[in-house]
Amino acid sequence: MHCLIALAPIYYLFPVELPGTPVHRWHLLIALFAVVMLFEAWRLRRGITFLGLRPHERNTIASFAWAAAGITAALWFMPMEVATPVLIGMGLIDPLVGELRRIGARRSAQIALPWLAYAIICIVSMSVMVENHEALILVASILGASLAVGAERFRIPVVDDDFLMVVVPGAVMSLLWLLV
Repeated sequence: MHCLIALAPIYYLFPVELPGTPVHRWHLLIALFAVVMLFEAWRLRRGITFLGLRPHERNTIASFAWAAAGITAALWFMPMEVATPVLIGMGLIDPLVGELRRIGARRSAQIALPWLAYAIICIVSMSVMVENHEALILVASILGASLAVGAERFRIPVVDDDFLMVVVPGAVMSLLWLLV
């Protein structure tokens, strides 16, 4: 399911105003977010768990709801050049880290491999969208990879890493992007 998050930048392929309707693409984004949050509120009220939820999520906000919040924040507030690599990165790197832990990879590999993969995702995706900003792309990629892997690694009990891996690097990369 995580890998599907990497498809979220498809949002940018939709026209800003949907033809023949008064609907803008951001209306769809907010509607989808609202549906996810309403479902999560219902699930929490009922105490329901289902396949894919971790046992501790029975009485707390589930990772899919945190991911929906992060995706919505990225698509709504971040420049496309930042939101795209951040969403692809979270969608692919978070499961990579989990698999590296599962197979018992060395701690250094659990940090270095995801960092390198995230940085490559950033460099490639930003390079496709932007020309003549190599230094900015390199700095943003290094910062983004460092912050994303750090956000995944350091646990904050109340907030899920699916949200943090999007918002933390995305906020810093967006500030950098807007300052240049």
